[in-house]
Amino acid sequence: MTVDLGRSVHRARRQYIVPAFLSSGMLMATLVTSSPVFAQGAPQVTPPVFDPTLRSGEPPAPLKKEFTPPSMPPPSPVLPPVPPTSPEDGAQQQLGQIHVFVKTIHVTGNTVFSSEEINAVTKPYESRSLATEDLEQLRLALTLLYVNKGYITSGAVIPDQDVKDGVIQIQIVEGGLARIDIEGTNWFRRGYLSDRIALGAGSPLQMAPLQTRLQFLQQDPRIERINAELRPGDQRGQSILNVKVKEQSPWKMWLEFSNYQTPAVGAERGLMTVAHQNVTGHGDPLSITYGGSRGVHPVIDVAYTLPINRYDTTFTASYRRNEFAVVESQFRALDINSTSEIIGFTLRHPLYRTLTDELAIAITGERLYNKVTSIFDNPGSPSPFINGSSDTGVSSVSALRFVQEYVHRTATSVIAARSRFSVGLDVLNATTNSGISPSGPLPDGRFFSWLGQLQAVRRFDDWWGMQLLGQFNLQLANDRLFPLEQIPLGGRFSVRGYRENTLIRDNGFLFSVESRFPLIRYASGEPLLQFAQFVDVGRAWQTKGETPDPQTLASVGLGLRWAVLPRDRARFELYWGVPLNHVTHPAGNLQDHGIHLQAVVQVF
Repeated sequence: MTVDLGRSVHRARRQYIVPAFLSSGMLMATLVTSSPVFAQGAPQVTPPVFDPTLRSGEPPAPLKKEFTPPSMPPPSPVLPPVPPTSPEDGAQQQLGQIHVFVKTIHVTGNTVFSSEEINAVTKPYESRSLATEDLEQLRLALTLLYVNKGYITSGAVIPDQDVKDGVIQIQIVEGGLARIDIEGTNWFRRGYLSDRIALGAGSPLQMAPLQTRLQFLQQDPRIERINAELRPGDQRGQSILNVKVKEQSPWKMWLEFSNYQTPAVGAERGLMTVAHQNVTGHGDPLSITYGGSRGVHPVIDVAYTLPINRYDTTFTASYRRNEFAVVESQFRALDINSTSEIIGFTLRHPLYRTLTDELAIAITGERLYNKVTSIFDNPGSPSPFINGSSDTGVSSVSALRFVQEYVHRTATSVIAARSRFSVGLDVLNATTNSGISPSGPLPDGRFFSWLGQLQAVRRFDDWWGMQLLGQFNLQLANDRLFPLEQIPLGGRFSVRGYRENTLIRDNGFLFSVESRFPLIRYASGEPLLQFAQFVDVGRAWQTKGETPDPQTLASVGLGLRWAVLPRDRARFELYWGVPLNHVTHPAGNLQDHGIHLQAVVQVF
């Protein structure tokens, strides 16, 4: 029995009333496979649709993880102010005995304020007779000029002196940080923390930049709490910052079960992820994911990220491998097997970063490899399943990618945008083609494509904490792409209500909106049970040649999200989507009824 997965289309004529608040999850920048026509001599059937990378069922960038409700920022680390610099005892005793005429006040040691700002403070005290109390008021006024701008360790001192010709000398002691003491670290190297804190310890020392650097560390999920105390040092104007850190355990483990995989290789899959978020103490996370399904044996995903400087420039190495067989009953006799590998290296640097905004760029080099075999394999003949692949069923891509990312966070909202330019290079045995097949030009490893992604989430506290999520993805390519680079439509993180990878094309866009209403809450206010409504719309087409119907997928639906344990330690989600246009496909899977479900448990 064969089924045409791409050409049999029955357009529904029913109209659906869309709820007022509808949904969106995340965007799909994952890479999937197409449905090419068999080579001459092979049976004229449409091959099964599958993703050679098996990444289509995972949350895509820019926020790799499914959107979570924005939370209030952590409390700011407390920095008790250092007492302002005061005159030396001997000077104070001498000042208590004077009453002089001051013609000019000469201020030295100032590097922060302009002469006009200093003169505005000293001018009222010039050309007049000053008593001890007047000089003390002048000293305090100059000190407050610094303190009010956040330079709380700086101040003015009137040194011992002989007043000549009515000129009095006032010295500004601009404070600095002598050292940073770190306590309580078990996993972090102290230098990792002190180097980042020191970025806010300029000269003279100002509290706002220092406070910001401490808050950056407080936002790190590997740090549970950070307290800081600023105390006087051994020398005048010098301070010591004492930082006490309480760390989270760097070991993490998650177990996941979902049906977010194409039924061709077994929709229901299990995954186990083990991670150490601070391998060497330099803030370098390592994660290993292992999983499989009825047809997948196994999928392995490894990623390691190393910060290479205190500005959080990072280098990431990643490796992914999977082997699977098509197990759907109508295709099982074809003995279709696939092996794929993805090796990538990424250098990322944040150009601009505040507590609410981050703008970063990255450059990535990736090599993607896929080999498909079947009973139709003949020496010297191309594979009937991957159009444009070699005679042995191999297709490979060597891509250089330039990425720009922007994230804006507030207490109630997150906006994330990502742009990625990809260039396919004729290096490392990349598969290249210049011929034409009956369905159009052959896919080529030399290409240029752009992927744009936009995500947003907003929590409305005045509306019982309702959340509104949205996403928009757009991919454009200048040439036919291999399945490794194409964009999919259909599935949990694309158009719900359809099978994973219903459409796999060179170009496409996805628009999705979702609303979530909390039904039950924990005592802390965190939602325990949420009711969701969503609408998803997507369209996909080929760059050259004809694009078979359907080209558009659309759905509406409902969902339930259950936080089994608070703080995301265990969760379950169930979505039911109703397709607005019918696509013929084999039946017998939950996805065929528009059902997408997932259960995740954080073991530790």
